[in-house]
Amino acid sequence: MEPNALADRLWVSRRGGDAFPAWLNGLSLGEAHAVQLRLLARHVAAGETLAGWKVGLTSARARTLLGVDERPFGFVLASRVFRAGAQLSAEALRAPSIEPELCFTIGRRLNGADIDREEVTAGLARVAAGFEINERRAGSARPDFAALVTDCLTQWGIVEGGGVEASKLADLNAVRCTLLRDGEKVYEGVSRDELDPHVESLRRLVAALAPHGLGLEPGQKVITGAFARFDAAPGTRWRAIYHDVGEVEASFS
Repeated sequence: MEPNALADRLWVSRRGGDAFPAWLNGLSLGEAHAVQLRLLARHVAAGETLAGWKVGLTSARARTLLGVDERPFGFVLASRVFRAGAQLSAEALRAPSIEPELCFTIGRRLNGADIDREEVTAGLARVAAGFEINERRAGSARPDFAALVTDCLTQWGIVEGGGVEASKLADLNAVRCTLLRDGEKVYEGVSRDELDPHVESLRRLVAALAPHGLGLEPGQKVITGAFARFDAAPGTRWRAIYHDVGEVEASFS
């Protein structure tokens, strides 16, 4: 079945509460990205706005868990971008989780399959403290890797906090993240020990979007991978400190 027909069928299935029907399994990564982008077009036609992107599987542990060596992308909707201090409803989400991630703001258009890291670095406007909020959506079958990609790898939204001009941060991969839950430290780590180099992840994203006629546009937000992942229970309050970058807070009711 071609991508438009798959997306039409999946759009109806997901509106009915089945995010992962059995017939969805077996796609290639390219087919999964194509279906995902057609679902994005349906969201836009329904009144949503594209805010940016995520780069998935940028940690070795995540790739090992899924048994793949890929860096898929997922879209982020503008209605799901929140400011620091956001209060979110855990009960409105299915099995929500929270991930501390750096959030980049694009300064000028980045496009092309052969883009290099220097071009990417020059095109970054800002880097900020961030959270990715994830939701494990329900399905009638266990999704394979490509099926997860059509669903933006559980992406639900992002929270953006304080940040700095990207040019003022000497080494993105030296950023240390400290995460607190209800005031108690639950994680601390350095980017280079957890994640692929951020500029390389952004370069990969630009190259992956290029075959679809897309690039990164000024003002778009991009998150480049989780330092850690925790379940987000009702009544919890989260604060992430990215040393030399900024802080972000979010809470769940």
